[in-house]
Amino acid sequence: MRFHKSLIAGAAALAVAVTGLTAPVKADEIIISAVSPTSDDYAFAVVWSNLLIKAGSKHKLTVVDNGTAGGVRKLAQGKVDIAMIGAPHFKDATQKAGKFKKDPDALVEKYKKMKALFALQTAAAQYVFKADQNVKTFYDFKGKKFSIGRPGGNGGRVTQTMLKVHGIDMEKETGGVYMKYGPALDQMANGSMDGAFVFGGLPHAAIDNASRKMELKFASPDPKKMAEFRKSITNGEFYVLKHIPAEAIEKAYEGRVKANGDQYFWAFPFMWVVHDTMPDDVAYELTKTVWEHVDEVNKTSLALSLIKREVAIEGLSVDLHPGAAKYFKEIGLLK
Repeated sequence: MRFHKSLIAGAAALAVAVTGLTAPVKADEIIISAVSPTSDDYAFAVVWSNLLIKAGSKHKLTVVDNGTAGGVRKLAQGKVDIAMIGAPHFKDATQKAGKFKKDPDALVEKYKKMKALFALQTAAAQYVFKADQNVKTFYDFKGKKFSIGRPGGNGGRVTQTMLKVHGIDMEKETGGVYMKYGPALDQMANGSMDGAFVFGGLPHAAIDNASRKMELKFASPDPKKMAEFRKSITNGEFYVLKHIPAEAIEKAYEGRVKANGDQYFWAFPFMWVVHDTMPDDVAYELTKTVWEHVDEVNKTSLALSLIKREVAIEGLSVDLHPGAAKYFKEIGLLK
């Protein structure tokens, strides 16, 4: 665990204003690595940092962005203190697979010693179709032309498997093609494609922009097929279905995208992981501070309004840090 002693300008200004002190105020700086400046986890980390300041904590979060694989590598190298990574991808890291198959053994050994504070379920897989298409669930994808994400991406693999458990052979019975969502949405607008796979939060900027050119609606998997899906794909145990109320969709896109009823977007938990050397009291405070004030997190944006404490430890691919586990035991979420 690396803590940095740094001057915290905001805290110093507050101390001067409240107590009249002129001496600089120092705090323990914890570097937290999010995916990108526009990602929901980055926004969450900023709120988390503000909650610690509001609580008078001696710890201060400084938010940076390194992607998921890059972030966990920097954590292993001691360059950050907390990193964000998807549950199945972290399993790959500990098994030297996927994006981590070329990582040095020394890094892989450090991955194996990491622990989770908790996870977020924000970004998720969304299937959007033109409103005039007779599509509501995956059973209706037969005969439709739609994108399944970039070539070689995980979205295509999951989509094909999800269709298979719904009784549809994508290659033989649909016009599913590998394509990024930008070009796919453009083709939907000109009438040469019916739907597109998009991964991200709610609202999603690309869908929002597309909804100003054409009427759209969502389609989703059958929740009853999720158990079969998990058995049909590698790392399937880490996938979940995120329930999205119809009213949340209507609100997100101001009525321009039809909810088509409550939706279920497949996702996997994105975990905040740390070194196992992080002191228990620090992990406990970090965890408790954010979840005891989750209502304030929820008020920040529509995307963060969907974060729920009840699923904070669902689908983890690594053990909880003892300090975080203590908090979740206190609230009865962990036995």
